Amino acid sequence: MAQTPRQQQIVELLHDRRSTTITDLAGHFQVSDETIRRDLKALAEAGLVDKFHGGVRLNESEWEAPFERRLREQAAAKRRIAQAAAELIDENATIMLDNSSTACFLAQALAPRPGRLTAITFSVEVAQILASAGRQHHIILPGGELRADDRTIIGPSAIDFASQFTPSLFVMSVAAASPARGCMDFDLFEMEFKRAMIPLADKVMLLLDTSKYAKPGLIQVCDWSAVDVLVTDAPPPPPVREALEHAQILVAPGPVEAGDVRKSAHDA
Repeated sequence: MAQTPRQQQIVELLHDRRSTTITDLAGHFQVSDETIRRDLKALAEAGLVDKFHGGVRLNESEWEAPFERRLREQAAAKRRIAQAAAELIDENATIMLDNSSTACFLAQALAPRPGRLTAITFSVEVAQILASAGRQHHIILPGGELRADDRTIIGPSAIDFASQFTPSLFVMSVAAASPARGCMDFDLFEMEFKRAMIPLADKVMLLLDTSKYAKPGLIQVCDWSAVDVLVTDAPPPPPVREALEHAQILVAPGPVEAGDVRKSAHDA
């Protein structure tokens, strides 16, 4: 189905809100309720949305995957990326880890290493993985509301607490990557906390599997200029390489290869 620009915007809005009313959509787009109903009928027939009395919700299959499913998606690529990224992190570094599924793979790679890592994270999952090494690492969690879907601590108080720290490295992933617009996400809190953490760290490391280039994003987290190190599973598209001329790009070895991480031609 070829969607109109307004229908595309309705789907993008539902990625953020999950559900809304016909009246709210009509007001948002400044069109009649009947016009919105026609748009929703077309989107429902395409399987993108589910209508209910007076409103609409995003079809469950179109939602960003639950955390457990995200852990399974691109798992081999994420594991390779995590192992390559771990090689770049000093044993006694102070780092901040986001709440992404790729950060969980990185925590698995870091947990058994010697040294005393100091890790600040919003993710209870990441914290527990690091804690599996016993009392070896220093793990810091902010206070706030626990989001059950992915065991992330959210809220303004969590961002305020984490903003006290100046880590040597902020490690993050994003839901989507746009050659033109940079790092993208669907969730307002994800955007807010990542934007707040980026200027606090000496360096920003982006862990990105190449499937993210095919995914649409709703909210810009940052442009490519904010990224100091990109760790990925395949060479990025030419526009991204050009935008990251200032940065270090590391491509993790393929599953058959046993060598060290391959470096791009313009390592910083």
